[in-house]
Amino acid sequence: MINKLKELYAHRDLLSNLVKKELKVKYKRSIFGFLWSFINPLVLVVVYSIIFGKLFNMDRGVPAGMGDIKSFSAYLLTGLLAWNYLANSLAQSVGSLVDSGTLVKKIYFPREVIPFSAVFANLVNFGFELVVLFSFLSVLGIYFYIQIPFLIIVILIETLFILGLSALLSLSNVYFRDTKHLISFVLVIWFFACPIIYPFNKVVSYSSQIPWLTFAYKLNPMASII
Repeated sequence: MINKLKELYAHRDLLSNLVKKELKVKYKRSIFGFLWSFINPLVLVVVYSIIFGKLFNMDRGVPAGMGDIKSFSAYLLTGLLAWNYLANSLAQSVGSLVDSGTLVKKIYFPREVIPFSAVFANLVNFGFELVVLFSFLSVLGIYFYIQIPFLIIVILIETLFILGLSALLSLSNVYFRDTKHLISFVLVIWFFACPIIYPFNKVVSYSSQIPWLTFAYKLNPMASII
């Protein structure tokens, strides 16, 4: 394990260049370029504010039974950004080794660098999206600054989790090409198994009827992270 980390560190320049390439390719010939990293979450903010603030006549966007959540639109946006970081990273990294077959055959380097580059490129986008989220929370009067150190730890944990999955799935796709297609279905099911559109206490409330539900739910790493 230590030797593998040393090897990855020794190829940090290659990883950095691949991350830059991922970002350039993503926004190539785009009029707004990197601004899309800000535009996408801004659109989500506007949509959720209209739906939950206007159409459903909820001034703070909080439906009944949501516990101490101050703004449902902010709650949704927070969960979606964390989820999109995972989903986009896995969707882009799962086929990365196969797509980079020519490069892999030409020179030696840790193969993990390729799927990891997709993850770190999405981490950069996630950072831009967090700027929008923080601005939105500030506008709503939700003060979160004291929780930023804890947030950094959570993001680190999620990143390590995604890195492990991306390496596993990209390798699996080399031998079993259907992995790339299966992950799309898995992500849809996995989304609803996370507290994004509903709070965790909703799951707990069913524990009396289904005793094992809470335990099984907690086995989902993203449920705890989100």
